[in-house]
Amino acid sequence: MSDRVQQWASLLSTASRRYVAADMYAGEYWFTGKELAARAASARQLRVSVVSAGLGLIGIHDKVPMYGATFAARHPDSVLATMSAVAHSRGRRQWWDELTRAEILGRSGPQRVVEIEECGSDTSVMVCLGRNYLEAVAADLKALIERLGDPQRVMVFASGVPLPGLEESWVPISGGLRLILGGTSSSTTLRSAKAVLEELGALPPSVDEARVIMARLTAEAGDLPSFDRRRQDDDMILHWILDHLTENPNSAKTSALRHFRDGGNACEQARFGQLFDKARKIAM
Repeated sequence: MSDRVQQWASLLSTASRRYVAADMYAGEYWFTGKELAARAASARQLRVSVVSAGLGLIGIHDKVPMYGATFAARHPDSVLATMSAVAHSRGRRQWWDELTRAEILGRSGPQRVVEIEECGSDTSVMVCLGRNYLEAVAADLKALIERLGDPQRVMVFASGVPLPGLEESWVPISGGLRLILGGTSSSTTLRSAKAVLEELGALPPSVDEARVIMARLTAEAGDLPSFDRRRQDDDMILHWILDHLTENPNSAKTSALRHFRDGGNACEQARFGQLFDKARKIAM
């Protein structure tokens, strides 16, 4: 085991486990995930697990410590902080492999994605993860498919090109689905899985069934609208924000950015947020 994982495991071993996983996570993605879990539970026996970059595979009712870790690059809590960009994919896989073998929480139940099969011989698995997290658990998913002996029973709801070895389980999700499923792009995979369960009712889901439903919904949704926005320099954006705050002193960053983009302007969210904070200080 690498020194970094050993240090991380040692740090968490002394942390208080007073938080229930279901209550610790927040945001639209997690809220949609709980909606999906509730929908699935109404029709079939269900186990909901969280792929955590800090704790491994955990159940939503597990008691866990507060922590900060992510597989996303260029984030203060990234587990890839000391790795070069070209090593990120390998780094995610290595971290996940070592983390899950460390058995940080020492609990019962599946410790790795591949062990989900042990919950039942007729298990079906729906996977809704971002690309960074899929890269981390890809080997586990391939091993799970082999153990189940049927790629139809492991549905990977994801966008982009399928990861090697997961082609037969890949359920393609297009950005246009947001137009009929709602929400932001971060929750589209979860909303897609929920739509599949709602349409199938008590029938067991499969890759083929999910693909047919997603293809039909994608055709109904059409393409996302494209915007020919103008990119502006920092000074222009800063002055725009100052004017906006003069008229809307209680405005939040997200609503200000939406108004800015609605005016035909382009700016990355992180950059706009930094300029917004700067404008707030100037306006005080």
